[in-house]
Amino acid sequence: MSPYLAPAFTALACSLLLLLPLALRRHAKESADRDAAWRDELPLLLRLMRPAFRWYAAEVDQSLPGHKRDVLQTQLNAAGFAYVITPAEFLVVRRLTFVAGLTGALCVIFVLDVRDPFFIAVAASVAPFAYVYPHLWLRDATRRRQRRFEKEFPFFLDVLVLAMKAGLTFTAAAEQAIDQLREGPVRQEFSRYLRETRTGMTRRAALDHLASRVVIPAVTNFVASVTQAEETGGSLGDVLADQARQRRQERFLRAEKLANQAPVKMLFPLIALLFPITFIIIGFPIVIQLIEAGAFDIF
Repeated sequence: MSPYLAPAFTALACSLLLLLPLALRRHAKESADRDAAWRDELPLLLRLMRPAFRWYAAEVDQSLPGHKRDVLQTQLNAAGFAYVITPAEFLVVRRLTFVAGLTGALCVIFVLDVRDPFFIAVAASVAPFAYVYPHLWLRDATRRRQRRFEKEFPFFLDVLVLAMKAGLTFTAAAEQAIDQLREGPVRQEFSRYLRETRTGMTRRAALDHLASRVVIPAVTNFVASVTQAEETGGSLGDVLADQARQRRQERFLRAEKLANQAPVKMLFPLIALLFPITFIIIGFPIVIQLIEAGAFDIF
């Protein structure tokens, strides 16, 4: 049997297994224009994969449990991909990466005729890693986005407070603050907040949606303070000023914490890289003198 047939048959079987639900799908076609209307621009990799899983995702979405869809949607919201990819499409991406990893591992094993158990185990581990990788990437993207949000949020609050002190309403001040921000998660999320309020949603509901998407304690505290001031009739300007002051202090404390962690993080590179070189420079002349003095002749 040719070594090329085994990975080919395996890839074909996996593809048929993944595409099997297409044979059972209902005769309801999705409008491409309507599908593209709500999406942000897809990354290059997803644009290339989009035709392959477009119809399969619709079938997966029908069998996806509601609680699992909600969990995946929350994760996509936190990563900023709520208008890029659906939970069902994310599951399809995971399955396609698993098939790609499995096919690549089988090609390496059979085509290169790998016999060593260690290398076979390494190649076999590619498929599980390929299946888990999209979730790891999504979690890493969420962390990067949250760090950037925490970095830019104090500046947004400062501009918001200045605009409200100038006599603008909260909505008008938010518009002015958004215009002063560069493209990023803060601008993106508060632009969505403004879009929701313009469609008739109440300020409280739109802010709750904002907090559920971002999932950061600072934003949750901000939303709670604004809601409380609105319900109790308190001064919203003073509340926002306190929030801005607190966010600046938290940012300073985070920077101070990172500065205190720097010596500890530098300790291992210092010991592993600098100290051996220092010991070699200091010890080399001593060893040469001992050799010339005959101290090692007994060996």
